[in-house]
Amino acid sequence: MCSLAALVLASCATVTVARPHVTGLPAISISVPLSNVACTTDNSCVALGTSNLDVSPTSVGEYRAASGRWTELAAPDAGPSTYIQSSSCWNDGCLFGGAQASGGLLWRYDAGTHTITAVTAPTGASGIAAISCYASMTCAIVESTTSGPQFLTSVDGGETWSTPDGFDFPPHGSVTALSCQSDLRCMASFLSASHGIEVFVSTDGGTLWNERPPTPDTWSVLTSLNCSGKKCVGLTKRFTGWQIVRTDNFGTSWSRVSSLVGSISTFACTSLDRCVVAGMTNLQSSVPLLATVTSGAVRVAKLKYVPSPISEVACGSRICAAIGVTTVMTLRP
Repeated sequence: MCSLAALVLASCATVTVARPHVTGLPAISISVPLSNVACTTDNSCVALGTSNLDVSPTSVGEYRAASGRWTELAAPDAGPSTYIQSSSCWNDGCLFGGAQASGGLLWRYDAGTHTITAVTAPTGASGIAAISCYASMTCAIVESTTSGPQFLTSVDGGETWSTPDGFDFPPHGSVTALSCQSDLRCMASFLSASHGIEVFVSTDGGTLWNERPPTPDTWSVLTSLNCSGKKCVGLTKRFTGWQIVRTDNFGTSWSRVSSLVGSISTFACTSLDRCVVAGMTNLQSSVPLLATVTSGAVRVAKLKYVPSPISEVACGSRICAAIGVTTVMTLRP
């Protein structure tokens, strides 16, 4: 067990646990690669992909039914330079954000009817960089503009948006994660070329933002934030490798949960103590890697029919879904 855990853990775990087994399924369409996956809190998952090639189809989608079967989903046409960058869900729907030639891109998924519709993105943005939904049809976004990142909220699934609030942040910085809660607490992390990772928090739904103490100089990224109350977990890249980190005081200080070995690309949680990480074992071999993290203990999954690195994971309240470019899979962390 120790040698198995060494694939992901920097040191051996002391608890002997069963190794998860995960079987991949071929994507319904292989002509357009899957690029984003999301799961509602009621555990309906949806995977999407877009293509910039001037041939049909330009977009693909599929959803996971309650039976566990993945079914084709009609996605809006994707124009030139279209990509999906972020997503977040509520109990019966999700919002996907990204960019297209005309500016920001927003698509909404309805888990009841299994449909995706395009909604009008806020004007003036070059793209939707981060999304966090925290109640039914209620979401926050950080959009990229020429004057810097802006924060907006919607209570109708993206049909209308609040007046933008800006961050006291260098205009060339980029958001790496956003997590908002129903009590209007929000945390956002940014990557600055001159200051590294900077964390901002708001307790009033984004009207006022306060910068937290500097994160360690060894952090080069902080992403995939998941918050509950003043507690948050996230994925960070250090000079020595990837780590899952945690704060119990809303970003004032951070501690390590688990150290990871491999090229990690994605992280998601059903709760703060039950999460999934994925990517590949290393950059040279491109062997896919998927592991569950339960109370800090990492279990590497045995993968079957997963031919390429895992690019994205998402979790509902019980189920997590993962995708490669032509593969979908689900598991319980």
